[in-house]
Amino acid sequence: MTAASEATESNAPMKTLKSVTRETPPTEKGHPRGLYFLFFTEMWERFGYYGMRALLVLYMINYLQWQPGESSNVYKWYTSLVYLTPLLGGFLADRFFGLRKSIVAGGALMAVGYFMLSVQSLFIPALGFIIAGNGFFKPNISTMVGKLYRQGDARRDGAFTIFYMGINLGAFLAPLILSRLRVRYGFGVGFAGAGVGMIIGLVTFLYGQRRVTADMVAAGNDLTVTKTPTKEGVPTATEDTVAEEQKEPAAGGVAGLVAKLYPVLMIGLMVAVPIYFAIKVMRGQAPLSDVIMPVAFSAIAGWMGFTLFKIKGAARDRSIVIFVIFAFAVLFWMAFEQAGNALNIWADVHTDRKIFAWHVETEDFQSVNAIFIFTLAPLFAMMWTWLARTGKEPSTPAKMLIAMVFMTLSFVAMVWGAAAENGTVSKITLSEVPAQINVSELNAGRLAYDPATHELSVHGVLPPFAVSDALKRTVSPAWVATVDGWEKATDKASEKSPVTQTVDGAAFEWPFANADESKEHNVRRQGSDTLVFTAPLDAPTKNALIGAGAPREWRTALKGLERLSLAARVGAIWLILSYLLATIGELCLSPVGLSMVTKLAPTRYASLFMGVWLLASSVAQYVGGAIGESWGKITPTSYFTVFVWTSLVGVGVLVVLVSPLRKLMHKVH
Repeated sequence: MTAASEATESNAPMKTLKSVTRETPPTEKGHPRGLYFLFFTEMWERFGYYGMRALLVLYMINYLQWQPGESSNVYKWYTSLVYLTPLLGGFLADRFFGLRKSIVAGGALMAVGYFMLSVQSLFIPALGFIIAGNGFFKPNISTMVGKLYRQGDARRDGAFTIFYMGINLGAFLAPLILSRLRVRYGFGVGFAGAGVGMIIGLVTFLYGQRRVTADMVAAGNDLTVTKTPTKEGVPTATEDTVAEEQKEPAAGGVAGLVAKLYPVLMIGLMVAVPIYFAIKVMRGQAPLSDVIMPVAFSAIAGWMGFTLFKIKGAARDRSIVIFVIFAFAVLFWMAFEQAGNALNIWADVHTDRKIFAWHVETEDFQSVNAIFIFTLAPLFAMMWTWLARTGKEPSTPAKMLIAMVFMTLSFVAMVWGAAAENGTVSKITLSEVPAQINVSELNAGRLAYDPATHELSVHGVLPPFAVSDALKRTVSPAWVATVDGWEKATDKASEKSPVTQTVDGAAFEWPFANADESKEHNVRRQGSDTLVFTAPLDAPTKNALIGAGAPREWRTALKGLERLSLAARVGAIWLILSYLLATIGELCLSPVGLSMVTKLAPTRYASLFMGVWLLASSVAQYVGGAIGESWGKITPTSYFTVFVWTSLVGVGVLVVLVSPLRKLMHKVH
């Protein structure tokens, strides 16, 4: 998510492009200098986050040699927790640590995590550091921006627009810079580049903290959270407001029916989801870890369903709108956030990355969304302003509907691109398939063997991870154990102290084509039965050596077919078009979010509903990542079609619900 969407996800007040355009003249000229320190702090922090995200899935697949299902499993946990922990981080900052300490601690944890990613054995702990650091950093830096201004200061809207442009600038620069570091020096240096970005952001914050604090004090604020005292037994303004809110009667008709049924549906999820996943675990269809997040999310849904029954009249109607829109926000973001996962793999494997005379790195496509935000956001700002002025501005449900339409179109573009890629068939001669291989089970069924013509064929591109999978299925367990032993034996290998290992020269085919490739993998063959390792055995080299134990003809055919199938790569236009349509949807969605919650939530439940609303991104990341586990098991065309249908279902349901939801909002636009 870039600025337009992160504006809906931080726990700072929502500042839409529309509201910025319509702001009243500022009470003072210019902005506090502290804003620009926070701008560059956030820019560099987002540089680290988006740069690391651009590398993450590619690292798991291309370096760690994982299958897409394995990488998506980690990706869903990582991204889901990244969007979940700010709720805890914001709470801890409010109650115990304060804003400054939380931001410094969060930045330091993230920087350490990025540098830890340079060490393969520290991969999972590194992600934990980044998750924890983001939880402390993300909510509190946005809160600090708001505290630079007095309540009602007209400059505040503009300040958040400037701040969110910092997010976009970091999201734009990071993939372009870190991809070059990765290509030239490897993934470790790429991740270290993200760490350097975070350190620059942290130094910027520490250098400017006196200025920021002074500006906050000048605005009548500080680094603590103000708590409003109340006297026991004396009705407070909040209680009076709640009483007033619940006097207005609830809506009737279809809208009233929706209001009655939706809380029941939420409570039903609390019961049905745990039962569903418990059955899957008992049948051995899912690991126990897959139960944790769905059960937690469904429990929160049930809790909110019971809470809604406590609210009366129009206040309940408005509250229900929040949770209906929540469901569609999940549908939107789970598709949108495929950018870091499946669409990243598509760019790497299936896309011809030569655009005119330029070669584009895979990660560069992660900058496209930010480019479109820079280009289109001013136009959307003018459009929303004109529509508001003429009384034609769409309601919140209508904006969500428009966003879902564009998300549907975004994945229709990817389906067309995938169909074009699938239409190219590559073939290679193979006398026979190994006895233990069922070709139809490989590469999502896109591989085929014709015994009559002795040809192995593939639709579309044959990915390297599919080749690895096909080779490993024919390798003996004894050979795998041998290579595993080399991994332990070479732990301290170096140029000065190489480690030699003996091997049966007839047992495998040397996997490296020339001396340069051999040197790149830090291993050379000495005679026919000795391998010399000049560095610890890393994942790519280990994978190549394991594959070398496969039958020679099978290995040669697969490697040859992999090269031939590159002709099936399709132009980058499909990916760019998809990002364009998704960004338009994002800009339609950007006025929806925290501002909607503040307008619709009853006073007593405003903070609770705000916190739950922020879970939408976490749920979306988890569900989208879970769907991502099917990449490589179903064809790309089928995979992208899943998101066409989920988005199309959202469109269809919203078409029916727009009018009832508008009535449930009771004149709130």
